[in-house]
Amino acid sequence: MLLAAAGSAGAMVVETMRVEREDTRFIVHARIQLDVAPAVAFRAATDYERLPQFNPSVIVSKRLSEKNSSSGRLRSDVRLCVALFCKTVRQVMRYKEYQPDAIDMHVVPGAGDLKSGHVQWRFDELDSLQTRLSLDATIEPAFWVPPLIGGYLVARELKRQARVTGQAIERLAADYATPDARQAADSTTGP
Repeated sequence: MLLAAAGSAGAMVVETMRVEREDTRFIVHARIQLDVAPAVAFRAATDYERLPQFNPSVIVSKRLSEKNSSSGRLRSDVRLCVALFCKTVRQVMRYKEYQPDAIDMHVVPGAGDLKSGHVQWRFDELDSLQTRLSLDATIEPAFWVPPLIGGYLVARELKRQARVTGQAIERLAADYATPDARQAADSTTGP
């Protein structure tokens, strides 16, 4: 969920990363620099069905609406491990894409393991080949997370997931750099 640029592995730079806990909600603020143009980063981030290939924590990611639609619902199952406890978090999000600048997502209550939440993705051009991905999220699990140590461990895992998402976007975007991949992607996304 928290929920995902071209270049070599490790080209991504985490500028800022903060996770806070307010009561039962987790708030994430991340600024990640990607070595890819904003339009390519946006395209990679919205290639939802391919995210499990590049992010080992994502088990399933699929649109529940028309593939070429800029809005709809997205179902994803993400495996999160905190200490010795692992849980597959199922979520359904309503999304709206504002190509090539932003994606807004909102939890569909009762459709998964999240009680409420929203995620905002912003793709800002730093220069023609670099993007700042701003990720702001508020997530309220529908399951109990122990206070104190549980909050710390969940925050650590959410930070890790934000980094992995940036790296996954970079790997997906690198695929679009080859002529065969661009042709295949263009044929599935339409005009």
